[in-house]
Amino acid sequence: MSRHRRSGSAGSQDSRRSSSHTAGNAKDAKTSKDAEFYTECRAAYIAIVGNPQDGITSKDQLAQVLQQTGRNPSQKTLGKYWTSQTKKMTYDDVCAVMREIQPTTSEELMKAFKKMDINGDGFITHNELAKVLTQRGEKMTEEEVKSMIAEADEDGDRKLNYKEFCQMLMNTSEKCKKKTSERMERKDRKQRKNRQDSIDKPMPSKKDGISPRPAKRDTIIINLQPVSSIAAKVTEPRNLKSWHHTQSKGCFHLDEDNLLISHQYVLELSTATALWLTVKPLHLKPESGGKPSPDISVYLLRQNDEAVVGELVTYTHMKNQQKYCAHRELKAGSYRLIPMTSGCRFKPREKHHSTKGQLTQKESDTYVLTKQFKNALTDIFEIVDLDSNGTLSRDEFNLFQLHTSGEPVDDDAWEVVEENFELKKGELTRKGFMDLNQMEANDVEGDTDDLWVTLHSMGFNNRLELDQACPFIVDLYTDKCKAHVRALPLQKGGVTLEKAVCAAIMSAGEPTKVKGSKEVALHTQTTDARVSIAVENQGSSNISVQLNCSRSTNCTSNRPDLMYTVNVPARAVAVGQHLMPQDETRDWTVKCAESLVS
Repeated sequence: MSRHRRSGSAGSQDSRRSSSHTAGNAKDAKTSKDAEFYTECRAAYIAIVGNPQDGITSKDQLAQVLQQTGRNPSQKTLGKYWTSQTKKMTYDDVCAVMREIQPTTSEELMKAFKKMDINGDGFITHNELAKVLTQRGEKMTEEEVKSMIAEADEDGDRKLNYKEFCQMLMNTSEKCKKKTSERMERKDRKQRKNRQDSIDKPMPSKKDGISPRPAKRDTIIINLQPVSSIAAKVTEPRNLKSWHHTQSKGCFHLDEDNLLISHQYVLELSTATALWLTVKPLHLKPESGGKPSPDISVYLLRQNDEAVVGELVTYTHMKNQQKYCAHRELKAGSYRLIPMTSGCRFKPREKHHSTKGQLTQKESDTYVLTKQFKNALTDIFEIVDLDSNGTLSRDEFNLFQLHTSGEPVDDDAWEVVEENFELKKGELTRKGFMDLNQMEANDVEGDTDDLWVTLHSMGFNNRLELDQACPFIVDLYTDKCKAHVRALPLQKGGVTLEKAVCAAIMSAGEPTKVKGSKEVALHTQTTDARVSIAVENQGSSNISVQLNCSRSTNCTSNRPDLMYTVNVPARAVAVGQHLMPQDETRDWTVKCAESLVS
């Protein structure tokens, strides 16, 4: 029968192969497009800076690199990326900027044309254009301008209409791209020849005192300065106080399987608007100056009317003290906000203390809550009060109940709350929340098992210390409309978050091919406080890659060990390691050597 089934399903197998082939072509097309993008970025960078290892040191240099790729941002747009605090930009930083700034559109060209067309007659004279091109931006010589205008002036009337103006700029842009590409190819050919000449030289022998087979070197070596000494590289918009502001708290927890869960949010925008998004830890107690806070990012993805989450739009990767920030122009519509912490610092506790703290004590015929338990309940109230208004709405209380008991708050349950506990404008007050727990303690005559279920679910250990929860605050500022934000129940980020994180890492710079395979590449993203490594498998078979970061210094990983083997399915990308400094006051170095595991 099994042979018959295989024969009978040949048509469906052909269909699946056809679908797989189509999907593969789509993936190849995306890969090809990404390759073209990074080739263009590298060519432009080399044309202005000379070496991708060297940094850009001025706003003018940034503008020139962008112009090499057909992008002509205004000074206002440049100011978003090169602020008064910016001292230097790396090649990866510039690639990220190019991702956000699109090549000049026809609408932008028309706007530029109208600015030069002073009398509004629909034409730009040669003298007007020559004055602009020889005095502004990346200045051109008079001979270059004359040649460029003569080529574009099809009717020879010594004036350019809109069509001729657009054609002139597009031709100039293409020539510029071609020139920088040729320059890069010449440099690459020279480097390849130098490497070949080096290879052709005879290997030194052991008698020369040099080993003919050196030990394997690290593919990735990144030296980083202390996080605590890094000045903020981003400043908030100047008129932010006049923008609409929406805030929501959230929290990371670990579920029964020690997997990370957190609140997610649905963001609704009624019109196109600029968004300033920040996320920071919520410190329930004054900081003691001990271990550093976990890293927190928020990934913003598109979402359709059926709540299907789509592609990554932006994420909070710019650090300003304890805040992680993002600035983006958004279209009207629905979006999903998914928080993420790497796991380098927020990890499962090693063990529970065997002795439990006291939650209640008997006084006469009643049981009263201990001071220590009341303090824990105060912290829980702060975490659950997502909108920070000092009371718990039914929705907030429902999210709390779903997490701690698995049961929603139905009409009967909420009616009990309304009839027995203090409310303010229809919401449960802090005193009402305390009284509710007091009632539960009396109902069970001091039996604290259910109370401990709540405490453990919220991240408290047996000493009533909050060590398995990481609360945070998300702030959204919009300049054109009020943002409507709705918190969702605690849940895993799952595949959606993994894809978003990988997309962010891949957008950070050029990949590095893994030795021994043309189909496997490493992608690295470096921020002030974290280095992330993703493994891309372009082949048709599953692979395993060992990432050995054990030679790194002052580093902690999200993995159990600095040497970790990541499994990557065919035509997929997976996060290999996140690394952060153990001590933020010291220098830290990431070193990683990779190898395919057979």
